[in-house]
Amino acid sequence: MLNYILTLIVPFIAIILGGAVNVKKKDDAQDLFSKDYTSVLKGICCIIVVMVHIRDGYTNPVQDAIGSFGYICVTLFFMISAYGMQLSFEKKNDYLHHFWRNRLLALLVPCFLINVFAFVLFGILDGAFAFRSLWYINDYVLVLLQYCVWFYLVMKLKRAFAISNKVSDMMLIIGVIMSSLIAFFFADRGTSNLLGWRCERFGLIYGLLLFRFLRSIKEWLIQNRLSKIILFTILSVIIGLLYLRWKNVFFWGEYLLKIILGATIIVWILLLSVKRQFGNKISFWLGRISYEVYLLHTAIMLAIIKVVPDLSSGVFILATYLLTLVFATGINWCSATIVKKLRV
Repeated sequence: MLNYILTLIVPFIAIILGGAVNVKKKDDAQDLFSKDYTSVLKGICCIIVVMVHIRDGYTNPVQDAIGSFGYICVTLFFMISAYGMQLSFEKKNDYLHHFWRNRLLALLVPCFLINVFAFVLFGILDGAFAFRSLWYINDYVLVLLQYCVWFYLVMKLKRAFAISNKVSDMMLIIGVIMSSLIAFFFADRGTSNLLGWRCERFGLIYGLLLFRFLRSIKEWLIQNRLSKIILFTILSVIIGLLYLRWKNVFFWGEYLLKIILGATIIVWILLLSVKRQFGNKISFWLGRISYEVYLLHTAIMLAIIKVVPDLSSGVFILATYLLTLVFATGINWCSATIVKKLRV
């Protein structure tokens, strides 16, 4: 029981802070996917994602239950990124001119700082320095970089040949679907590589569609909201049970059904949060360091295992959270300072 309580402490605090403290009811959907909204959402998601990667020997049923929503969180990360990129392109005429400099700084500076941190940490713990780890790039970052390349090419063509929104949107969507299918059919199962996150990539499509049809989506979410919440709650449960039953069935079970379940839960989340204004200092802080938390938590886990391998599940998970949040805050400050100086 104590392990379960310790496991729940940080996720419970994050969700309560993000979903209850200083939340204001609104009569409209104005704040849906605002900067504050996405910041709070990223903060909650990064906390949940940590649960997915808890090492064997330290897992427990509560951790496993929370971690089962990790792929939804990664989908939301992609969704937020695609939405932000499309918004910036539409609002800033010179966005493409500085695109690669700004994108690479935002994505790679935190990666490099965390690589240096891990390089020094494990060099001290192991008594040997693995220089190869200095240029490691996380799978999530690799997939996002792939999308950045495709997005940049499509937007360049859009500007050069006055391509319509429908055509450019379709090109982006087809690119994501094709990369997802390639990842599914050709990735080496169990191997981390460029072909990862095959279902989660669909968040890139959701982000684009949300941006393009934001007003209509807001109106749909508000109309008969309670009935839709009930409907999508039931659908999420039913599809979730179907997925548990058939998740090992090739393609339609482990791929299509997982994508449908993810999309259904995301709509449910939007329905629950559409007429709310979220945010407080702590939830904004979690959102600000969410990227560093995501990149750093695995290294913290491995370091804890090396130093104190005999921890109970709950203590291990709580220690992982606390140390990750502390070091992620420091690395975020360093990376934000560097990016600010170098960014256009």
